[in-house]
Amino acid sequence: MKRIFDKIVGCLNGIGTDKYKHFAVGTAVAAVVLLAVALFVPQWLALTASVVTVAVAAVGKEQADEQADIQDIVATCLGGLAVWITFLIG
Repeated sequence: MKRIFDKIVGCLNGIGTDKYKHFAVGTAVAAVVLLAVALFVPQWLALTASVVTVAVAAVGKEQADEQADIQDIVATCLGGLAVWITFLIG
């Protein structure tokens, strides 16, 4: 069991802290947009607005950086994906 735990921790340590931050921001942006919009429009439109907002924020942030990193965009969108799946299930 300890070897499995060590292997998981080793994999997680291989991910840069920057990616965790992108994941967290993607989660936060997706949740805020969903909560703000879902009360006023149909569910599909709220989800679409959230997806577009997260994607635009991720790409826009990388465009502002001197060196764009596609992994940052993916990490941000994965954070949003965690919220979207939860929203669709619930």
